[in-house]
Amino acid sequence: MSALSIIIVNYKSWIVLEKCLESIISQNNSDLEVIIIDNDSGDKELNKFKKKYTKFTWISNTKNIGFSRACNQGAKIAKSGHYLFLNPDTELEKDCLIKLKTKISAFPNSIISIMQIGSNGINKYPYGEFLSLKSFNGILRFLSRSVKCNCRYNDYKKPFLKPDWVSGSFLLIDKKNFYNLSGWDEDYWMYYEDMDLCRRAKNIGMDVVLLNNIFCTHHHGKSSRIDLKTTVKTKTQLIKSGLIFIIKHYSGLYQKILKFMFIGSNLVELLLLCPFSRKRRLILRNLIFNLRVENF
Repeated sequence: MSALSIIIVNYKSWIVLEKCLESIISQNNSDLEVIIIDNDSGDKELNKFKKKYTKFTWISNTKNIGFSRACNQGAKIAKSGHYLFLNPDTELEKDCLIKLKTKISAFPNSIISIMQIGSNGINKYPYGEFLSLKSFNGILRFLSRSVKCNCRYNDYKKPFLKPDWVSGSFLLIDKKNFYNLSGWDEDYWMYYEDMDLCRRAKNIGMDVVLLNNIFCTHHHGKSSRIDLKTTVKTKTQLIKSGLIFIIKHYSGLYQKILKFMFIGSNLVELLLLCPFSRKRRLILRNLIFNLRVENF
């Protein structure tokens, strides 16, 4: 891997984006192309950043077109043979990309990610199992990770893991495979697009790999929880995108049962908590509206 195009989608994440861009610059790698797509942040910060980071390529959208579509937009102008999709709220460790470069040849025909830790130093688990009857809510996912025999996900002594999917917050894929997969599925405005990409990759014989001995910091939520309006919209999209994944990748009775369990689990949680939280009430209202309009 001689050259790399880093593609970042930004929406009002200027404080963390600056940390992200500075961590990229600190890699001291001349073979980097950096493309930032701003999804209509609607403030004066964009011009300041353009003036400060003149060596980077900037795309300014006139509306928020979502993560998948913006990623595809950046990929269309990327010149390198490998694409690294990176969240604006990630911060690379020293020599992260140099370490990645030494490992990449060992995993041809693969989607690759790295370990992520939160601002508090806790593992963010940027990977997991595909959405199914075993993992349709947070409790089930936690139990799945906690089972000792589930070494595919918990053996951190190994140099790498091979989970079902890895997070799009740090996702490396070569150009050829990216276009073989037709890029990111733009039906997903936000969330589950990474799970979908990995599912489609595995369907054509690709591997999904998470490198345990390379990491970045993920300041999780600094992009999606900047205010109440954004939080409500992203949380609603999380549920909507889960339904899109279920409909796309399952069929028959299994699909119907999983849809019922997934929707029911989220509705029960929101109904129990909405008397105590305006945010939950707004998410519940948005969800019910989407279920009616989208005819899920």
